[in-house]
Amino acid sequence: MRNFKTLQFILPALLLTMLLSGCPKEIVSDYERGFFIGFLNDDEYWKGFDDSFETLPDGPIWYSGSLIPWFDDDSYDAGYWDGVWYAYNDGYFVCYDYGFIIGFSEGYDAAYQSNWITFLLSDYHPEYLDGSFEDGYNDGFSEGSVFGADDYKYKRSFDWEYALADYRDWVDVYLDEVGFGTGEWGDVYLYEWGTDPNEFYKSAKGMKKSDLTRRISQPGAEGRSIRAKRNIQKSSVNASKVTSKEFEVPVISYRELSNNVKNSMERRAFYDDRRQGQTSRLTTTRAERILKYQRLMQPVE
Repeated sequence: MRNFKTLQFILPALLLTMLLSGCPKEIVSDYERGFFIGFLNDDEYWKGFDDSFETLPDGPIWYSGSLIPWFDDDSYDAGYWDGVWYAYNDGYFVCYDYGFIIGFSEGYDAAYQSNWITFLLSDYHPEYLDGSFEDGYNDGFSEGSVFGADDYKYKRSFDWEYALADYRDWVDVYLDEVGFGTGEWGDVYLYEWGTDPNEFYKSAKGMKKSDLTRRISQPGAEGRSIRAKRNIQKSSVNASKVTSKEFEVPVISYRELSNNVKNSMERRAFYDDRRQGQTSRLTTTRAERILKYQRLMQPVE
């Protein structure tokens, strides 16, 4: 079996609840005050989100997190811009994450059928390497279609949410009839947090397609509650302050979707139509699928 790895979710509400209830630990320094003001900057978060959403296949990658200023000191401004950098990155990679959920549900749906062998052998996986919403959609579609076919094969009930929960819990699926399973097109994961996809794309272009895999973001001992500690690039963030004993960086922020964002998701026409004309069993909108799955995965207190 291949070594299949994927991102684990930390789901919404945790961050804002933590901040509004007096946590994290008492903010005492100018840097810390600045950081949390910057991190709660919704404009930067949604700018990152939009940059991911608007990046199209084979076009320019709109990620611009490297343009955010960096100050190597303990001032309010240094904290503010580091917080902005975190907010922007969360927005960009959460957008990929949402694309993955939507793609997984639609891939599962399309392959849950009697003709699943023909469907999978006729399918094509586009690999964009840009961390965009559409990149996430296609990664999710590929993995979800294998689970959908497997559930149909073994006469399990139609349940993409349960299949996605299995996938997030490292369950492998391999189909002898088609000769592949999940991970056939490389290890799928949400790009390592803070990785500039512009640089990642350049480094991957020279690789053979058969060797093309993404760097893996390993889960911590906390299982689904990873990202309590982040992998930080010092060139972009004041890492010595972020990892100091008295200051803990917030977990990734899944902020509430606006009606405009929800509507944009519904209207989005994908570059590759991979459904092959299959009638859909899905009865929920894309935004409803995201919110339902987030509630399902939210840690129990």
